[in-house]
Order: sequence, then structure tokens, then C-alpha cells
Amino acid sequence: MVSVLQVYTALRDLANKEQKGFITPQVFNSFAALAQMNIYNELFTELVDAKRISRQNFDPGRDKSVRKQKEEDLSLFIRTKKSNQDLFYEGGLLDKPSDFSKLISISTGNALTASYAASSGKVLTTCEIVYDPEKIERIIGSNLSYPTEDFPVAFVSALDIEIFPQTVEFVTMTYYAKPTSFNSSGEISLDPPFYDFNVVDYTGETLELFNAANSRNFMLPAHCLNEVVMEMAKLIGIRLRDQQVSVFSTQEEAAE
Repeated sequence: MVSVLQVYTALRDLANKEQKGFITPQVFNSFAALAQMNIYNELFTELVDAKRISRQNFDPGRDKSVRKQKEEDLSLFIRTKKSNQDLFYEGGLLDKPSDFSKLISISTGNALTASYAASSGKVLTTCEIVYDPEKIERIIGSNLSYPTEDFPVAFVSALDIEIFPQTVEFVTMTYYAKPTSFNSSGEISLDPPFYDFNVVDYTGETLELFNAANSRNFMLPAHCLNEVVMEMAKLIGIRLRDQQVSVFSTQEEAAE
């Protein structure tokens, strides 16, 4: 994971304005989640580029494979949930989890097949995923293509996911979760802020000391530290109208 203390310290030193109080914890926290989301989205773009490199036979392969590295980075966000545990499913309607970002797959079955799959390790029936409302209308309106339990269909809308046929009893979903953060114990946490501090008096001078227990580390691979610093610098440089910080971060990103 990317250490919030390392990011904050690097930003403070980069701007070299800590004595003026420009890079304050409040300013840092206001941009941390946005910067993380920008890098998260960039990972998917980089994966597409990595696949293109692989098709052109420029990928080094094995442990040095660019595609493999990007897939490993994104694996941090993969979640699998089941309707009989932590996924709400009723009457053919499947609620999207609160941390839902991008769908990977949906599998279905009845209570018997779900139990069998859990004990044997075998997979359930994979749903065909449909996003177009006109296409799903044609599918369910046809006597020939209407979904069955052996050939289920999942229609993904903005709010929820509808499973056809509605007689399906068990659903498991695999998806990419939105990046949140890790607390000091290494557990996934939704609680802000990213950077927290305690105000102490030291020989008449007020100091801000980092509070690790109430701070959150970024939910990004450790090697993304430089990317987080540069993304934060770009956002904060724009806010502070500091052209040098903004230009430096942009140049560093281009150099990568």
C-alpha cells in the first residue's frame, strides 16, 4: 500500500512552503480521494496499452510482463460476493455493492448447485451480461432466446442488476471495487481522513504530529507512490496557483 505519511511529506517538501502553511492536512485530505481515483482509472488505461504491447510481441514476458504487472495491480480491487452471504438478491433484482466500480462476471445457480459448487470447487453457470435496454427487451420478448437457468442473462442498469429468469435462487458477483483505504491495522476502511494529526505544544510552539492510528493509507500498490505524489502535486498546484509545482508534476508524469 502507499503510505499517506510518505505522500504528505513528499508533497510538503516538494512545494517547500510548509512554513507558510499552504500544504495543510485539510488541503491534502480534500484531494487525496480524487488523486487516488484518477490513478485507479489510469490503471485500466495502462492495462489496455499493455495488451496492445503484448499483441505486438514487445512484452518482455514472464515476471517482467507489463500486462502481468498491470493485472496484478488491479487484482487488489477484485471482490467476489455471494447472495447467501453479503450480496442482497431478491425477486430477480441484485443490488450493486456500495463499493461497486466495474463488473467482471456474474454466475448463478439454485440452492443445490450453489452448495455443490462450494464443496467441489466447480463453477456455477455464467450469465451473459447485457447493458443495452433494447437488447434485453428483445431477449426476454422472444420465445427462442428467453433466458433459462442453464442460460441466464444479467441486465446491468444504473441502479441495480436484473437477473433472468427470476427463478434463479443463487447469485455470485465478481467485480472491481472503488479504491478506499487501509487503516493502521491493514484493514480496508471507508473512514476519512487520509491524513490525521495531533496538535501539541512544544516549548511554547504549536506542532502538528502525525497520528498513525487515525490515518488511512492509500489503497494502491506500494510502487505507485511516485504517481500519487505527482497526481496530488498537480491538483494542489492548480489550487494554490503554483505554476512551478503543477508544471513539475506534469513533466514528471510525461517522463514516465
